[in-house]
Amino acid sequence: MVIDAIESVTGLSLVVLLGAMCIYVLAGFVKGTIGIGLPTAGVSLTAQFTDARTAIALAIIPMLFTNLWQVWRTRQHTHRAKPFWPLIITMMISIALFAFIAPGVAIPTVTLLLGITVFLFALVGLLRQTPELNPRYDGPAQFSAGAIAGVLGGLTGVWAPPIVVYMTAIRANKDTFVAVVGVMLGLGTIVLAISYGTVGLLTQGQAIASAVLVLPAILGFSLGERLRSHLNEAAFKKAVLLFFLLMGLNLIRKALLQ
Repeated sequence: MVIDAIESVTGLSLVVLLGAMCIYVLAGFVKGTIGIGLPTAGVSLTAQFTDARTAIALAIIPMLFTNLWQVWRTRQHTHRAKPFWPLIITMMISIALFAFIAPGVAIPTVTLLLGITVFLFALVGLLRQTPELNPRYDGPAQFSAGAIAGVLGGLTGVWAPPIVVYMTAIRANKDTFVAVVGVMLGLGTIVLAISYGTVGLLTQGQAIASAVLVLPAILGFSLGERLRSHLNEAAFKKAVLLFFLLMGLNLIRKALLQ
């Protein structure tokens, strides 16, 4: 009776919902440990046993809460985001535009784009050294990174990779990186949630299920923060990126076989 009620309200089987809860503890742990990776882990793992579009919808509210939490905790540093307004505005506009296009994109195509995004994100991270950006090209680089992030975000729900690459290329220090990425992901998630809700890609049931995943994500995030000092962060990050690499390849395989 209770199981039937849960499945009726969320539109998901109890097995999928419980699996997603476990995944978001892990995804939160990854973010708490290395500062990024919650949507990448959450969406890519959930998409292994459900369709990519559902996986994206389920990630929205945990993304929103964890990034707003990150912004709140680094609020004394949020002024650092001001120089990056071209990237932020371009990203938000692009997310909105491509979120409205997303319903017309076939699920195998979304799965393929998600797989390629996750794979490239992991590959760039494993290569470690992004070439340093010449300051004279900063303006075009911001618009380019914002546009690419927006396209990926609107279609796949994952838009951190271009932002991370850009922030690494300008050699942003840790405080700037954490504050700016938190602001960009937080604002992007608000735009994505509104856009997906408007076009019907975030249903009421999915929103409820997504809200259920907030607590596991925050639990994992807090655990990751506490254990960070006891882990070899570089080795852990490499292991996570290798895992993302495999998840990306599997999503590509899944898309090509659909």
